[in-house]
Amino acid sequence: MKRFHNRHGLMTRIVCLVTLLTFIAQPVMAQTVYQDYQRYKNATQTSNKKSDSEVPPLGRGQQIKRNEVEKRFDKMSTYERIVLFNSLGEEEKYSLFSSLSENEKQLLFEKLSDDEKKQILSSMDTDSLRDWLEKFPELETLLEEEETEETLQKRTFRKAEPEGPSRIEKLFAGTLPEEISEPLEQFGYAGFEADIISFTPLENVPVGDDYVIGPDDNFTIFLWGKVEQKYDVTVNRDGAIDLPRLGMVQVSGLTFAELKSLLSGKFKEYYPDFQISLTMGRIRSIQVFVVGQAKFPGSYQLSSLSTMVTAVFAAGGPRKNGSLRDIRLIRNGQMIESLDLYEFFLEGDMRKDKRLRTGDIIFFPVIGPVVGVAGNVKRPAIYEIREGEILQDAIDLAGGVLAIGHLQNVVVERIEEHQRRIVRSFNISVEKQTIKDFTTVLKDGDLVKIFPVHQVTEKVVYLKGHVKYPRSYEFRSNMRVSDLIPSYEALLPEPYLPKAEIVRLVPPDYHPELVQFDLGKMLEGDVTEDLRLQDRDQVIVFDRWEKKEMPEVFIRGEVKNPGKYRLFENMTVRDLIFQAGNFTERAFMEHASVSRIIPGNKRTENLVIPFSPEKAMRGETKDNVELSPDDSVYIRMIPLYRQALERKVTLEGEFRFPGEYSYSEGERLFDVIQRAGGLTEEAYPAGAVFLREEAREMQQRRINEYINKLEEEIFTQSSLQASAAVEQKDVAIAQQELANQKELLNKLRTTRPTGRMIIDLEALMAIPTSQKNFRLMPGDRLTVGSRPDFVNVLGEVFNPNAIFVEKGKTVRHYIDFVGSTTRTADRGQMYLVKANGRVFSNAQSSFMGFAGWDSEEKRFSTGSFNKIPVAPGDTIIVPKRLDEGKALRKTVQITQILFQIAFAAGVLVAALK
Repeated sequence: MKRFHNRHGLMTRIVCLVTLLTFIAQPVMAQTVYQDYQRYKNATQTSNKKSDSEVPPLGRGQQIKRNEVEKRFDKMSTYERIVLFNSLGEEEKYSLFSSLSENEKQLLFEKLSDDEKKQILSSMDTDSLRDWLEKFPELETLLEEEETEETLQKRTFRKAEPEGPSRIEKLFAGTLPEEISEPLEQFGYAGFEADIISFTPLENVPVGDDYVIGPDDNFTIFLWGKVEQKYDVTVNRDGAIDLPRLGMVQVSGLTFAELKSLLSGKFKEYYPDFQISLTMGRIRSIQVFVVGQAKFPGSYQLSSLSTMVTAVFAAGGPRKNGSLRDIRLIRNGQMIESLDLYEFFLEGDMRKDKRLRTGDIIFFPVIGPVVGVAGNVKRPAIYEIREGEILQDAIDLAGGVLAIGHLQNVVVERIEEHQRRIVRSFNISVEKQTIKDFTTVLKDGDLVKIFPVHQVTEKVVYLKGHVKYPRSYEFRSNMRVSDLIPSYEALLPEPYLPKAEIVRLVPPDYHPELVQFDLGKMLEGDVTEDLRLQDRDQVIVFDRWEKKEMPEVFIRGEVKNPGKYRLFENMTVRDLIFQAGNFTERAFMEHASVSRIIPGNKRTENLVIPFSPEKAMRGETKDNVELSPDDSVYIRMIPLYRQALERKVTLEGEFRFPGEYSYSEGERLFDVIQRAGGLTEEAYPAGAVFLREEAREMQQRRINEYINKLEEEIFTQSSLQASAAVEQKDVAIAQQELANQKELLNKLRTTRPTGRMIIDLEALMAIPTSQKNFRLMPGDRLTVGSRPDFVNVLGEVFNPNAIFVEKGKTVRHYIDFVGSTTRTADRGQMYLVKANGRVFSNAQSSFMGFAGWDSEEKRFSTGSFNKIPVAPGDTIIVPKRLDEGKALRKTVQITQILFQIAFAAGVLVAALK
C-alpha cells in the first residue's frame, strides 16, 4: 500500500478517496494487516533469541521478514488506519490507538462516535487521561455522562476550577464604602476548589460494629480452640454466604456485630469450645447518584463506607447557586436526612452525616436566602441563612464583631419588595439578650455593614515637641501640666522656657484654641502657670532655637575643619580653634584676625581685631578674644608656603635618577639635572622636550584668538562667494570649500597645545653659565629620550617612511632615498623639524643659504636647504602644493596652524592628502 504524502492538489485528493473506498470495501484485508502486525509484535516479545531475519508464520502460512511487516503497517495512511480501526474489536482498537502519533490520534479521535471516545478514554491510565483532559477540556462533559466502576477505579483526579464571581457575589459588589471595601465571597464554596479531589473507593479500612453487610462484601472467618478453621467468603447477590457444614447462611442486612453473633451460634451447633473472629476483606462498592446544583452531577461508584460528605466532595460540592445548608439524602423516594455543611465547616459537627447505600440520591437544591456581612467582623462573607434567622445569627456566622467594630450604628441595606433599596440602622451596643434590634429578622439580599469606630481617641492628652517622651497619656480628672512635665528631667536639653502651648478643642463645635503658659515658672513651682488639662489637650514644648536664631561664628584658613560653628556663651578664639580641629602645619602663628560686624541704625561697619594665635592658645587675655555672633576668624598661611609647595619640576627619561624635584627660588635647570645625577649614556639631549604650563596657557589663548578671527573671515568670505557665484557649478565649489574650512576649524578647536618650548639642552649642558640655562617655574617638565636611529620623511614623496639615519647625510639624501618628491609637492615650502622642535624651511633660503648647528659633527654647517644635515629624530616634511588663488587661502592658513601646533607639541604628522 503506497503511503499518502501531505501534498496539495486535485490528483492527491482523488488518490486518497480511491484508497479510502478500497479499504471500506475490503475491511478484511486491513484487519489481516493489523493482525499480522500484532502477531509479529507478540512473536518478537516471546522469542528474542530467534533470528533477526525470520519470525513464526504470520497468517496465510507465510514467512514474512521483520522489516516487511513494519513497512506494511507503517505505510498505511491516516485515513487507512481510521478504516482499519472501525473494523477491530475493543482491545485491538486501543492497542492500535496507542501506536499512533499524536497528530494521528487527534485526527482519528475527532472521527469517532461518543461511545467509541468513551471506550478509548476508559482504557487509558491516569497519566495519559490527565494529558488528554488538559489538551481537550471538553472531554470532561463526555465523561460526566456515565461513570462506571472501572473508570472510577482508574481515575483519581478531577479538576475543580474556580467558578469566578457568581451572580450573588456580583449583587453585593460595589455597594461597600471605602473603609470596608473588601469584596465579599460566598462562604464555604472555596473548600471545593482544590486542584485535585480524590474519590477513589476506600479499601482495607477497619469497619465498625454498625457496618451493614451486603452483596460483594468479602470477609475472613477465623475459628480457634479445639477446632482451627479459616474461611474466606464473599456475600453473593442473594445476600448469602456458603460455608462448609453450615450451607448457605443469609447475612445481607446484618450489622457486623450481628453477623459475628449469628455465625458464632451456627458454629456452636457443630464445634464445642472455640473462639471466633471476623476480619473484613474487600469492601463492596455502592452506586450513588448526585443531582441538582452539584458541580459534577452524575452517577458515582463509592465505597460502602461512604457518607453524605464523601459524596459531596466526590461531586466537587455545589455550584455557587446550590445550597450548602440543605443537602438532602433521598432513599427509596423518601428524604432521609438534610445535611447542613455550615455545621461541618464552622463547628466540625458531622452527626447528621449518614452512611450511604446503593441507589441513594444526593440532591443539591437551589441556594436559599443569602445575606452579606461586611466590615469589621472576623469572617466577612456572603452567608446562606435559614428562614427566620435574625441579625444575631448573621453576625455569629461571620465569627462575631472585631474589637474596632462600631455597634451603635450597624447598617443593613435591604431591597424592599423588589422595588427599592432602603437602609436600616441598629444599635447593638449593650447585651444582645436585651436588645430588640439584635433580634431583627433578616431578609434575602440583606447586606449587614459593621463600620469601624471613629479614629479620634478620647480620654487622652498628648505631650509633643522638645521632650524626652513625646506620646499620648491617659487623661485623668484634675490633671495638670505638671503631671506630664514634673521636672526638667522630662525635657530635652535647651528647651524654650519663656513659653509653651496647649492646643485645646473647645466644645460644642470643638474648634481649636491656643493656651500659653510660662514653662520656666511652672517648673519653679508657680501654681498659676500649672494649668489644668482637658480631654484631648496637646501640650507642646519648643526647642530654645525654634523661637530665636542660633548664634554662629565662622573660621577660615589654616585649621583642619574650617566652617560654621555654634557660638556658646563666653566662647573665645581658642575655643573655636579647638572645635575646628586645631591648626594645620601651614598656620602662621604670629598674626591672625577676627572680623566683627558692628550693626548700626544707619550703617553697618566691620571691625578687624588682630591677635596672635600662639598667644591665644596660651590663654593670654588680650589675644584670646571673646567672640560675638557672626564673628569670622581668619588663620593665615605661613608666607610663601604655598609657592614653596608648588616649586616642583619633573625630569623624565634618560636621567640617572628621574622623578619630581623641588627647587629653590631662582634655581636653574642645570642645577636640578645635576641633582638628578645627570644624563645617562643613552640620553639624546638634541631631542629633549621641555613643557611649561605658562607657555601652554599662552598658546591656548593665541589659538582661541586666531580661531575667532578665522571664523569671522570664513563667514565673510563664504557670504561674498555665495553672492558672487552665478553658475550652479561655482555655488557647489564655494559650498564645498566652506565645508572643508569648517572641518579644519573643528580640528583646530579640539587641538590642545602642550606648552612645549624649544631648548638647546646640548648647549645648556656644555655651558651651564650661558643664558640657555634658564630659571625654573612650577610645573616644568623635561623629557629626554634615548637616541633614535631613524629620521622621518613625510608628505608629498613617493614613499613616505621612517629611514635609518646615516651620519652626515643631508636633506637631499633622504629625499632621494624615498624616490624624490611627487608632481603635487610644493618644494618651495619643504621644512625640516629638528628633534628638539626647531624648524628649518626652504622658504627661509636666501642667497646666503643656511647656517645651522650640526649635532652630529658638533659644528655649524652652511649651504642650501637641501644641504642641511639631518640628525636622528629629525623629520622632513614635503607639503602639498595648493592653489591659493582659488579660495583656498584660508584652508592653507588653517592647515599651517595645525602643523605649527603639532610641531610645538613634538608630534610627527603627515602632510594633508
